[in-house]
Amino acid sequence: MSLCASVSLPAAEFRLAATLTARPDVRVEAERVVPLDSQVMSSLWITGLDADGGVERLRTDPDVAAADALAASDDGLLVGVDWADDHPLLAALAAADASWLRGVGTADGWRLSLRFPDRDRLADCYRECSTAGLGLTVEQIHTAAWSVEGSHGNVLTDVQRETLLAALDGGYFAVPRTTTLQELAGEFGVSDTAISQRIRRGVARLLSAELAEDDRRNPPPVSPE
Repeated sequence: MSLCASVSLPAAEFRLAATLTARPDVRVEAERVVPLDSQVMSSLWITGLDADGGVERLRTDPDVAAADALAASDDGLLVGVDWADDHPLLAALAAADASWLRGVGTADGWRLSLRFPDRDRLADCYRECSTAGLGLTVEQIHTAAWSVEGSHGNVLTDVQRETLLAALDGGYFAVPRTTTLQELAGEFGVSDTAISQRIRRGVARLLSAELAEDDRRNPPPVSPE
């Protein structure tokens, strides 16, 4: 059974270390990808860099071979990046047939949501990272059968899935909670009401799909006439 892992990594040990450690206001979000080699993760959503000078600033980062603006708005900048070198974490993910669901980098470090085919592949990835000297910390592990093996894969919209992953990774569902609606809203640049609605609707969709699947697997007994 596949599983998802929430992991963290010091900013200095991953991509854009120079930019993130020098600019504490910068936040980088990597789009969802399936690693094919160690050069993946090339489309980034960045806040804290202006549209005019942001790309030029990225081009001075030692990790970056080339950078081009793909889109810009008041909320941030979408940038396509070619990396100067391979990175051992991405190579380890590719070797483990893992998927990158979400990654957020700040001056405090990177928080990543990753999907692995099974626990052994996660262990292999962790060992490779440790051998490479990376301080990878596994924060949380949870199963992901509903999203990859059953009929639930298309239940959520992309926005709902990203919001629920962020809430889960941030500890919104933990007891006690370690993040708030307001913090999640700030992360996505929307109101706390909008985030609350996304979470409620996403959870409702998952519950409806799961309960409907249970009903199909375990139909009620038919009463004799």
